[in-house]
Amino acid sequence: MPGFDAVTAYILAGGFGTRLRQAVPDRPKALAEILGRPYIYHLLDSLARFGLRRVVLCTGHMAEMLEASLGTTYRGMELLFSREEEPLGTGGALRLAMDRHPSELALCINGDSLTDADLGEYLAWFAQRDEAGALLLVPVEDAARYGSVATAASGRVSGFTEKGQGGAGWISAGIYLLKPSCMADISPGQCASIEHDVFPDLTDRGALCAYRAQARFLDIGTPESYAAAGRFLLGQETGVCALQPAVFLDRDGTVIVEKNYLHDPAGVELLPGAAEGMRRMSGLGLRLVLVSNQSGVGRGYFGREAVERVHGRLIELLEAEGVRLDGLYVCPHAPDEACGCRKPLPGLIERASHELDLDPTLSFVIGDKPCDIDLGLVVNATTFLVTTGYGAAHAAAEGCRPHHVTASLLEAVNIIEPILVARTIGGVEHI
Repeated sequence: MPGFDAVTAYILAGGFGTRLRQAVPDRPKALAEILGRPYIYHLLDSLARFGLRRVVLCTGHMAEMLEASLGTTYRGMELLFSREEEPLGTGGALRLAMDRHPSELALCINGDSLTDADLGEYLAWFAQRDEAGALLLVPVEDAARYGSVATAASGRVSGFTEKGQGGAGWISAGIYLLKPSCMADISPGQCASIEHDVFPDLTDRGALCAYRAQARFLDIGTPESYAAAGRFLLGQETGVCALQPAVFLDRDGTVIVEKNYLHDPAGVELLPGAAEGMRRMSGLGLRLVLVSNQSGVGRGYFGREAVERVHGRLIELLEAEGVRLDGLYVCPHAPDEACGCRKPLPGLIERASHELDLDPTLSFVIGDKPCDIDLGLVVNATTFLVTTGYGAAHAAAEGCRPHHVTASLLEAVNIIEPILVARTIGGVEHI
């Protein structure tokens, strides 16, 4: 049985999202933004963490948009595409993709659902089995929307319950491990369904097993569930939450070394003290939210996919330091496009505050340019000018009036901590 180095992920990402058009009218579900980034990048980040190096995106009529939005590499993974010229269903699309890009073992993922199940444990469990395929199952209180899966004591799938029958049950999370032999009965070019044409046959032959994971699950295919996706990714319960404070961070010159119109992930370099400062901020209960002007997109210097590759590398470096960003929000517009999100306008913070339940007036804005300070003042946050990047020059000039000037994010947290303590005990904040 191969390890992850011999596994290829096949993402079924061709759906436009009929039920989701109300919330996301102009793009496929895979590009619907969650926490400031297209959903597909959250999925790719999770695959990169498990060491996968090859991903095939099974695309339909939105293929050109997906290919233009993703490029060919991300976080060391090769991104390949398998375009359907006509609708083939999930089974036909996967058979076509596996013919074009063969693999010893396919990790097939529905492109519109989220789970926090451990894929490493799933693969290790399957490595001890003899079956040709496996389903990852998660428990839900009401299986009527999805249909449930029954298993025998042996761990093999014994049957399926159709949608519409309520009650608690175990449902498929849309993550399958399939050996090439699983697709042998699907003819090239055949319109077929994995769920209705492949799995029942495997079940009848005793060749399909099921791994039960005590994990959360969310299908983002409806406006209601899509609205809850950000909280899901952050590990929060859905519903009304108390507003929280955050640190809104500029990117270039504040978290990473300033480089003119950075668009190559190889050029991402954390500033000294940035990771430690952010780790301590997070430990104080503050959400970490990146807010960045990236006018290079609007000026035509590079595409949005270049920004996301840079952010993928940034996430990778921060994760190695034990830091997790809660959101990455970008203004891609040129200065003359009259948008509402280019700093110092408050659009990015307003969007992040709505999606993450944040209170800007209890928050902090940190950056190295006057637009960062002005942004913080507009939303009534406490502002910090760091003297990294362009900050030293602006600190010496008139007209930029932050509440605090610090040499780094690490120095900034030494001021933030007593401010938070003063709030807790009802004292006076000295800002």
